[in-house]
Amino acid sequence: MKQPYRLSPLIMVLLLLSGACGEGGTVQGPKGGKLEAYFNAPREETLIIDRAGRLEGRHNWNPYVPGNAAGWGLSEFSDLLTLLNYGTGEIENWMAESFTSNEDYTIWTLNLRPGITWHDGTPFTAVDVVYSTELQINHETLGQHFTYEEWIETVEMVDDLTVVYHLKKPNVRFKLERYSDNLCGVDYFVPKHIWENVEDPVTFKNFDLTRGLPMSTGPYILYKVTTNETIWVRHDDWWAARTGFKKLPEPKKIIVSYGGTQEIRLAIGIDGGFDTMDDITLGSFQALADRNPAWIAFQKGMPFIWPDPCARSLSLNNAVEPWNDKEMRWALSYIMDRQQIIDIAYEGTSTMGPYPWPLYPAMQKFTDLVPAETVEKFIRPYPDKAAEILISRGYEKSDKYWMKDGEELGLEIQVFEGISELERIADVYAEQLQRFGINAVMVRLTGGTWSDNLATGNYEAQSGWQTCGSIIEPWNTLRQLRSDRIAPIGERFQLPQTNRFRWHHAEYSEIVDEISRLDWDDPELFRLTARALEIYYDELPVIPTAQSKKLVPFNTTYWTNWPTQENYYQRPVTWCPSFIGVLSEIRQVGRGVERIW
Repeated sequence: MKQPYRLSPLIMVLLLLSGACGEGGTVQGPKGGKLEAYFNAPREETLIIDRAGRLEGRHNWNPYVPGNAAGWGLSEFSDLLTLLNYGTGEIENWMAESFTSNEDYTIWTLNLRPGITWHDGTPFTAVDVVYSTELQINHETLGQHFTYEEWIETVEMVDDLTVVYHLKKPNVRFKLERYSDNLCGVDYFVPKHIWENVEDPVTFKNFDLTRGLPMSTGPYILYKVTTNETIWVRHDDWWAARTGFKKLPEPKKIIVSYGGTQEIRLAIGIDGGFDTMDDITLGSFQALADRNPAWIAFQKGMPFIWPDPCARSLSLNNAVEPWNDKEMRWALSYIMDRQQIIDIAYEGTSTMGPYPWPLYPAMQKFTDLVPAETVEKFIRPYPDKAAEILISRGYEKSDKYWMKDGEELGLEIQVFEGISELERIADVYAEQLQRFGINAVMVRLTGGTWSDNLATGNYEAQSGWQTCGSIIEPWNTLRQLRSDRIAPIGERFQLPQTNRFRWHHAEYSEIVDEISRLDWDDPELFRLTARALEIYYDELPVIPTAQSKKLVPFNTTYWTNWPTQENYYQRPVTWCPSFIGVLSEIRQVGRGVERIW
C-alpha cells in the first residue's frame, strides 16, 4: 500500500511562495463524524484538481449570481437533468428519467428519477424544480432571469416526479441548451426548504458549512474553503449510488487547488501533487511526462490534445471605428498568418480555423457548406490585399505605422489574464499586426473586468472564444450575432444570448430566427445555414483564427480510467458540469485496477 502523500520540501517552499497554502478567511465544516474522517483521507484516496486561476468570491456560492465561486466544485460535483456526450452527440438522462416535448416543441414534460435526495436527506422533487424556475422568473437580477422570461410561460408540478414547462414559443433546443451542459452552461436547482426562508435570493451567499451550504444532490459536500483551495468530502448516501443508477465515486476527498504560476503548478504536477491539470502547453506536458511517466493525455501520442468546443477568434467591437467597416475587418484577417498562430501559440498541436465553430464530426455536414474559395482566404496571409484596403480607406504607411489624419492605426487586444492559451494567441496577433504596421498591443485583465468589458462594449478587440457552442448543430453559434440582442456601448443588453460584438444585419437575424424553429435534421436547416454563412463571411464580424485544442493531462499514480480517445465516455475537462460523468468512472489504482493507459 502506498504511503500517504507528502509534498517534497521543494514543492512546500513553492506553495508557500505562491500563497497556495494561505489560510486567510479559512472556513471549515463540523468536527467529528465521517465527513471529518474523509477530510483527513490519505493521498491515495484523495483527488487533487489543478486550477489555473485564483478563487474569487470564495464566500459566495449562490449559483444564480454572477461572480460566485461555483466553478470551484459546485458546478462540477452537482447532478444534472441530462448530460451531453461530446463524443457521440447523444444526450444521456441523469436526474431526468425522461425529458420530452410535444410535436411543436411548445410543451416539455420532465419526469424525475425516484429516490433523489438533497444532502440533508430531504427528497428532491418537482417542488424544487418549480420553485427554482419561478425564483428566477420572478427576480430580474438573478443570472438566468431573462432566459426563463423569454421562453417559459408557466411551469407546473403534476406530481412529485413530474414537471411540465409551457413555453411562449417553440424551442426544439430547450433540453439541450438549458439542462444538458452544452458548453459548461447548465441551469441549477436549489432546495426550496432552505431557500424559501431566505430574505433576499439576490444577496444570499448560500454559504454556511455548518448548515451544509452550499447544498446539492451531488456526491460531494463542500467541507473547507481557503484563499486558494476548496476541499470536498464524499457523500456516501448519494442518491445515484443508493438507487443503483451510478457507482459511488471512489475518491473520499477532492481538493480543487490554485498552485500559483504555471511553472510552480508544473513542478507540483511533476512531484505528483495533482491528479489532473488545467490546459497546459505541449512543452509543459512533455516535461511533465518525461519527469513523471504516470502522466497521460487524451491522445496517446502527438499532439496529445482534446478538441475544445470553442473555436478561437479575434473578437471585434463592430460599433467602434474603424472596425465598423467590414473591409477593415477583412484587412485584419488578410494580415493574419494562421499557421504561425498554430506553430507558436499551440506548438503545432492545433489546426487553423476558417470556421466560426469547432470541427466536430457532427458539425461536418454544416462545415461543408462553406465554399472552398472562401476557406482559401484564411489558409495563408494576403498582406497586399490588406494594404489595398487600408489605402482605399485613406491610410498611408509611415516609416513604422499606417497613418490617417495624423493618427497611427492601432488596436488594443484585451485578454483574460491567467488563460495562457489566449495570452499566447494574443501575443501572436499583436506581433503580426505590429510587423505589418498596425500598433497592436495586448492588455491583460482580470476575469471579472474582461467579462464586464465584453458585456458593455468597452473594448476594441479581444482574444476570445465567444462564437463557440455548436456541438451537434449550427444555431448555438449563429445566434450570437443577432441584431436584436445589442445594447449601446456602456450598457448591458438584458435578454439572454447577447450580441456582444455589436454587429447589425437584419437579414442574418431573420434567418437565425427561422433556424431556431427547425430540428437539426430538417433539410431547410441546411439552406438557411448556407445563406447565414454567406452573410457572415461577407461581413466577417468576428475573425476566426484557430481550432482550440486542450491538453488536459491526467496522473495515473492514484487514479485510472480517465477519459481518453480510446475510452471517450465523457469530455476530459474538470471545469465543467460534465465532470460529474467522470467522477463515478475513475478508479483507485490498487483496487483491482492496474495503472495502464
